[in-house]
Amino acid sequence: MKFPILDKFYQSLNLINPYINNTPIISSNSFNKMFNLDIYFKLELMQKTGSFKARGAINKVLQLSEKERENGVIAISAGNHAQATSWACSQFDIKSKIVMPNTASKLKIEATKSYGGEVILTKGNMMDKCESIIKKEGLSFVHPFDDIDIILGQGTTALEVIDKIKDLDYAFISIGGGGLISGMASVLKQFNPKIKVIGVEPINSNVMTNSIKSNKPELFDTFNNKTIADTLAAPFAGKLTFEYVKEYVDDIINVSEEEMIESLRMMLERLKIVPEPAASACFVPILFNKIKINPKSKCLVVVCGGNIDIKKIKSLF
Repeated sequence: MKFPILDKFYQSLNLINPYINNTPIISSNSFNKMFNLDIYFKLELMQKTGSFKARGAINKVLQLSEKERENGVIAISAGNHAQATSWACSQFDIKSKIVMPNTASKLKIEATKSYGGEVILTKGNMMDKCESIIKKEGLSFVHPFDDIDIILGQGTTALEVIDKIKDLDYAFISIGGGGLISGMASVLKQFNPKIKVIGVEPINSNVMTNSIKSNKPELFDTFNNKTIADTLAAPFAGKLTFEYVKEYVDDIINVSEEEMIESLRMMLERLKIVPEPAASACFVPILFNKIKINPKSKCLVVVCGGNIDIKKIKSLF
């Protein structure tokens, strides 16, 4: 498989820059002393729509032809990609339909609607519902992760990081379908082949871990296996993202529900930010000493999103 060179990511960054936020990177003296590391938190929860997903969505929408824009767009998502796609389409007055599970949080449904998306809730398979609408209406599908334009968009996160921090030793990046880690790992490894890129998945939703073990993209039962990190609950591993993970990711660490909650609490208290569990997952390997890291290593923790409501936070604690 041919992977994109850095120039492709820079082209995407130049294209989407007028629409996205160059999100801050922060550190904590208390965390650095606690773990004897230099830890940097990339705050994608301060991105448009509250997550990194805005990068890939706007990059994909910008590739659409005039005819495709006229016909409109459709996407499937439990929340963050839904909001990102609706927002991206709203920048160009493109109609969007978003298929969401009927179990999606009310906050994320309402947020998606507020960006102009028409939400279609389903109890069944989201992809089946999506494909039936595409056949009827000829809408363009914006995939949540398994698309080169999405991967290039998400990879721009890493370009912002390396512009400010040189010689990173580790990068901790959460995995749902794998779009974010595919793009970021590709960029980070091309700049610094020695960096260790560590994927993080919930034990209760570890489709990429299973895929690496079997050496093929696997399916995952998200109906009978629930996680508080709902935005990481991918029902399948992407064919593209699976190849990127095999090529660029050094290891995948599985984390428990309890560990994500404790990590979220620590980030709330020490960093004064409100990450969603999918984002707090990335700090778990450091917090719970799940990987041996040399003292004073430079570690990147990608805080991928912050779309969590107060009721959910209260229920966790």
